[in-house]
Amino acid sequence: MGNSESSTTDGEGGIRKQNDDVQNYKLYRFVDMHGGGELIPWMRYAKNSGDYSIIDEFIAAKVKEFMYNSGKGKMVAVSELVKIRNKERNAMLSALKRKKGKGKSGPNILDNFNQEGENQGDLKKALKLLEGGGKGGKGDSKYREVAWKLDERGSMGENLVGICLLQGTAVHIQLAIKLLLTYPKMVNDIFISEDYYGLSPLHQAIINEDPCMVNFLLHHGADIHQRCYGASFCPEDQKSSRTDSLEHEYVELSQNTNYVGRMYFGEYPLSFAACMDQMDCYRLLIAKGADPNHKDTNGNTVLHLAVIHEKFEMLKLAYDMGARLQIMNKCNLTPLTLAAHLAKKEMFEQILRLESNVVWMYGDASSHAYPLANIDTINQESGELNEDSALSLIVYGETTEHLDLLDGLMEDLLQAKWEAFGRRKFVVSMCNRLAISFFSFLIYYAFVFMSFMCRPFSMTTQVRLVAEPAVLLMAIFQIIADISDIRSIGKKRWWQVLKSFPAKIAYKISFLFVILILPMRLACSLSETFLLFDNILSLMTVLFTGVHFLFYSRALKFIGPFVLMIYTILSRDLSRFFMIYSIFLIGFSQAFYIIFMSCARAEAANKNVPVSNVTNIIDNPAESMMRLFIMTIGEFTIFYRSLNFCENVTMRDTGKFLFIIYELFVSVMQFNLLIAMMTRTYERISRTQKEWKRQWAQVILMLELSLKPKERLIALLKYSRPVGTDKRKRAFVVARKITSDSITQAEKQMREQQMRKMREDKRTLLKRRIKDLTNMAQNDPNKTRPLTSYIRNALASRDASK
Repeated sequence: MGNSESSTTDGEGGIRKQNDDVQNYKLYRFVDMHGGGELIPWMRYAKNSGDYSIIDEFIAAKVKEFMYNSGKGKMVAVSELVKIRNKERNAMLSALKRKKGKGKSGPNILDNFNQEGENQGDLKKALKLLEGGGKGGKGDSKYREVAWKLDERGSMGENLVGICLLQGTAVHIQLAIKLLLTYPKMVNDIFISEDYYGLSPLHQAIINEDPCMVNFLLHHGADIHQRCYGASFCPEDQKSSRTDSLEHEYVELSQNTNYVGRMYFGEYPLSFAACMDQMDCYRLLIAKGADPNHKDTNGNTVLHLAVIHEKFEMLKLAYDMGARLQIMNKCNLTPLTLAAHLAKKEMFEQILRLESNVVWMYGDASSHAYPLANIDTINQESGELNEDSALSLIVYGETTEHLDLLDGLMEDLLQAKWEAFGRRKFVVSMCNRLAISFFSFLIYYAFVFMSFMCRPFSMTTQVRLVAEPAVLLMAIFQIIADISDIRSIGKKRWWQVLKSFPAKIAYKISFLFVILILPMRLACSLSETFLLFDNILSLMTVLFTGVHFLFYSRALKFIGPFVLMIYTILSRDLSRFFMIYSIFLIGFSQAFYIIFMSCARAEAANKNVPVSNVTNIIDNPAESMMRLFIMTIGEFTIFYRSLNFCENVTMRDTGKFLFIIYELFVSVMQFNLLIAMMTRTYERISRTQKEWKRQWAQVILMLELSLKPKERLIALLKYSRPVGTDKRKRAFVVARKITSDSITQAEKQMREQQMRKMREDKRTLLKRRIKDLTNMAQNDPNKTRPLTSYIRNALASRDASK
């Protein structure tokens, strides 16, 4: 569309569809998508000759037939337009994915009005009072004024002006202006197709990067609040969730989105200008009263969209012209937290700079206060945890880009939290953990030497009587504490924090095992099966409890990355390997089971003894799988010897062939692939020097979760200061010396721009002074002062350039 980067496959698909169906639309005989049409030659003639009479007569005679009320327009119920949009969407979807419009449209009061008279203005006033019509396109109007007939539109739901602006050439733009001057109602006539619904001439002019056309449209009544709801202009992952309602014009979307979409421009013309980086168009719209804080269907404002599309200069311009940084979208994300969520580092730092206040500045050193409302995980008023804070989104982010955001302010804030409560809480928790683990190992000791516990005056009996009740009580206490945490912060937040720590999850599961041991122990006298379960649960408790030491190791710089390597290798490399390995293992194990069974039968037949009297190392399918697993790790002497002594020659040769295939495809190839995958994971994590910082940060936030709200507020007071006179609003103060290495690339660019501007100002001032001195010397040479060497050199260089 135009000459911008917004031409996508959707737009190209629409153009191809037009080329195929050009004969089916009468509209395209005036202007087509190939630069031709009946109006184009006459428009070129008028442009070259200056005679517009022929084109004016043509438009008045031919085009008027395609418009309602001879170009005066007609009020149409929004529900009728929504039905057209919904019908087109369902035509493109399969039968299983079709969605019917929700809600009821209600009676159409326009059916009782004759709109071909001269009372159109009175009708619109009545609709504004009765049904809320004409509310500026904010999505709640029940009726819309339409100029071009709905059944005479193009394949994209466009009118003649829309086609001209789609072409975007000089002659097409002039033709569009001529049409708008002849039929002013077309200035707000929109596309009505599913892909481009709501696209107005103002949107198209912005996409075409044409400020002159934008200015023309604004001066001729273009609606600055018109919203574009087309599927081509929403995020890619929301297109499948689009649902209509007959009660409103906007499209209902799923809120789960990553906001990725090359043409997701935010519906409003002002948002389009921001996403297209059109500063002149943006200023024109602001001058006409456009609101930068209006939200689209996802709740995103101009600042949100500038973050999504990484428009650095536009973000600064929008903020300077009244856009607010505190507005949240429907996912409770401000522009700052959205930048943290999407890991847009430059945008995140720019917004931090805009929100900060300079406390003092001296040379290259400065002190800045950053408001903690959207940055810190602690709510400033209640002490509850804010899961949508920038710090939380960065720490629990899964991409490597999130690691880059942990530098600078976030690292300083985490260090302040560590000093305020983290170190003390970590040490106390570590000591408690050692005590609990000690009792758990005592229980394990008692279970191993179960046969000696029944003897009187046994030391193990005394240990058991003390250790087991203590561990049971501590497990119950910990479960109650976890339930209290879930009730205070919610299940979602509790699980979001916990899932980052597999060792902590295993530790929580061990509490349940301790509780389950009690009924198993009481039922041991009923059956030996309960004793077996008792031992299994005891062993699992010891294992899951010992794993919890990995949780504390994550906070240590020289151990943390290795703990992460273990987690990553287990969750990614080994899981994928065992999925493939199990397929080969099951298949080959059953094949070898059949081979060894045939060998056993052949040996029994030769010796004339029952099969049960013959030694068979693979006498069942489970044993076959275990033998092959042992063979995989290199121990296959017994297996191959038994196979080699098989008395069935056919089965022996077949077994040897399968043995070679198995060794090549499993023992050699797959295990080497596993080693390569684990090596790649190890090298990737070891190269990421910041990974330990994320582990350390997650440990701090996990410790913060265990604090009470009052304790969190006390900790907040330790590392923050009040903003102004309001002590409830806190800020984090950072003092730094500005060096070339410490500032970001964005800050470097800003400083270069400032220095460039200062040089330009000095140059302008010098030119003005030289001009004044020259005039004074010409008027009265005796009154001029002697020139300085700086000005003499400037004059000399100017004369030399001439």
